[in-house]
Amino acid sequence: MCDTLYLKRDGKSFFAKNSDRSPNEAHLMIRCPARDYLRGESVKTTYVILPQVEHTNACVLLKPHWIWGAEMGWNEHGLHIGNEALFTNVKMERECGLIGMDLLRLALERTASALDAAELIISLIAEYGQDGNCAFDKKFFYHNAFLIADGNDAYVLETAGRHWALKKAGDVCTISNCISITDDYMRADDGVKGNFKKQFENKLFTAVAGAENRRRLTMEKICENGDPVALMMSALRLHASCDVDVNRSSTSSPCMHAGNLFGDQTTGSYVAETGKLSFVTGSSFPCLSVFKPLTTKAEVLPTDENAALRYWVRRELVNRYIMCGVPFADEYLRIGRETECKYLAAALAARSEEETEAISRACFAEEESLVADFLSRAKDTPLHTEKGNPFFRNYWNKKNKAFSEHYDIASCLE
Repeated sequence: MCDTLYLKRDGKSFFAKNSDRSPNEAHLMIRCPARDYLRGESVKTTYVILPQVEHTNACVLLKPHWIWGAEMGWNEHGLHIGNEALFTNVKMERECGLIGMDLLRLALERTASALDAAELIISLIAEYGQDGNCAFDKKFFYHNAFLIADGNDAYVLETAGRHWALKKAGDVCTISNCISITDDYMRADDGVKGNFKKQFENKLFTAVAGAENRRRLTMEKICENGDPVALMMSALRLHASCDVDVNRSSTSSPCMHAGNLFGDQTTGSYVAETGKLSFVTGSSFPCLSVFKPLTTKAEVLPTDENAALRYWVRRELVNRYIMCGVPFADEYLRIGRETECKYLAAALAARSEEETEAISRACFAEEESLVADFLSRAKDTPLHTEKGNPFFRNYWNKKNKAFSEHYDIASCLE
């Protein structure tokens, strides 16, 4: 479950997304250079093999570690895409096809504009369908919505199996795990009859996901007066109530915290001014994390997934130790927010990409130093929480045990 936001103001466009996944599902930030391929080559997506194109765009992908595709990202042309799980009344085909994250990555690699990206996804769904388990440590199948934006236009594409509807986004648009397109689409497939939401939405699963509340909260926030980047960050950090914190869960919060029977957790977040710069956490809990600036080329990010995995696990350990009650958490959070504010202002004021790249590298280095200091002080703390209600404590202590078994924590603490 996720939330994706778009805002156009004063001739500039802004994009943001929280990726909500299993708490133990590493969220990687990787840079993929442009590549040329020989005619006849193929590409293995998560479940199916497709013919490869002769050239793929340079992309920055923010992705689950075990999936070929990505939850969100952008390419060298300033195209940004985020996807959402949709719960529909159309049965899954139960034959491996393209999952939403694969469709997103294919569109970033192969297109340069928002409309072309939407058209490509539509054509791929028609040819391959969309199916396959989308969860790391459970079974979870769903259809998808996409918010697709370039420097000029933005579109919402929502699907139900091989059915789809396409709508041009307004100056303010948010999507979540609920169908938002009614009868206001610009185009739809022949199987759509009137109101897309009424025809295809599974109301029960959508209600359990808390999606309508999250969509309302993010929409209200980004409509406020203020700096658009700061508003986007604030929207991604929203909690449904003051009761939500690291020891209380909520599926109704854009900053999603796991720990109840349903729902996942925000495992990565980003905000962007399209075609200019982005700010990423590379970690779960945006309410605890530091947004760091990236240029469009994002040269500070690795191309190697192992390095990206270590980066996320180290920050996940920070957040788990905070949940376990280390006494110096407030100090870490204060310095982290000061670091973010300093480099946010510097990046927004930068006059060239070279200057922004230098600011980006400095911010990443300063945050890494902060993380390293925290982990050196916390590493002997048991990953065991005593806070929260009994279900919450049991949930997280099981997750912590599985986390320790799945990842090489010892090397990530070095």
